[in-house]
Amino acid sequence: MLGLRLLVQRGSVDSATQDWGVLNFVASPSPGDRIAVEHEGKTNYLTVLSVHHKPVAVSDLSGGETSETPAADVVAIWTGSD
Repeated sequence: MLGLRLLVQRGSVDSATQDWGVLNFVASPSPGDRIAVEHEGKTNYLTVLSVHHKPVAVSDLSGGETSETPAADVVAIWTGSD
């Protein structure tokens, strides 16, 4: 499982992006993927626009320990809800 932050664009391009928090994904979604997310008691449908990966450097090439955790933000546009 991957814990990825979901940032949702609703309304016009000029409106503020909403942070829906960190959600567990089976795999990192790709642009164009459709996802269904429970939020505020409704099933919301979104289309993934992009995924912003935040890798972390390791101290050596063998994949050694690091004090940080890699992360990613999923940016999606809201398309509707039930």
